[in-house]
Amino acid sequence: MASSRTSASLSQPLATVTAVRPRATNVFPLHAAQERTEFLIGILGSNKALADLLNVSPSQPSRWRSGKEVPSPQSGRELIDLDYVLARASQVWPPAVALQWLEGHNSFLGGARPIDVLRSSGAAEVIEALDGALAGAYA
Repeated sequence: MASSRTSASLSQPLATVTAVRPRATNVFPLHAAQERTEFLIGILGSNKALADLLNVSPSQPSRWRSGKEVPSPQSGRELIDLDYVLARASQVWPPAVALQWLEGHNSFLGGARPIDVLRSSGAAEVIEALDGALAGAYA
């Protein structure tokens, strides 16, 4: 099939390609911050408990929840990871047990606490450990 573009138009970039390209941003979407913060506070029981797990000021989760602020890029990543891990754990354990697992030493993680691995390395290793614990296998 022949192209309808002339040789003169081939030398110019397509404006529509750059117009639809997503822009990189460091801003955590407000609605996502509010939803994730709401879920986590529900599981953990308080703004302070969430702040302690994320190593942020005790007032931060309240501001995220109300929409007055969004998390920093680092806090946003940690919020997403914690949300994912606790959502998975809460499917099979009551919230108190999921929290104990998160803060306890874990043989799948070489004796490290899942919350510490989550902060330093992200969710992947913690999810593997969670899957192992849920399967009933212990290293």
